Amino acid sequence: MQTDRRAILHLVALGRISPAEAERLLIAWNEGRETLWALTACVVISLVVQLKPQHWLPVIWLNLHPAISLVNHLLGGIL
Repeated sequence: MQTDRRAILHLVALGRISPAEAERLLIAWNEGRETLWALTACVVISLVVQLKPQHWLPVIWLNLHPAISLVNHLLGGIL
C-alpha cells in the first residue's frame, strides 16, 4: 500500500502527473481501502451470524470465565 503511494508521488516528482491528479489518485486510493475494510467487516459479521453464536458463545464464556475472573482479581476488580 505504501508502494502505491510512493509511486504516485514519484510520478509527480518526474512531472508525469500534476499534483492535482496525484491528489485525486490518493483520495481514490484511500476510499478504496475504506470500502474494502467495510466489506470485510460485513463478511465477517455475516459469517459469525451464520455460525449461530447463541450456541457456541455460552461454551466459550464458561471456559473463559475463570481466566477473566483471575485477571479481574489481579487488576483490583476494575473489569
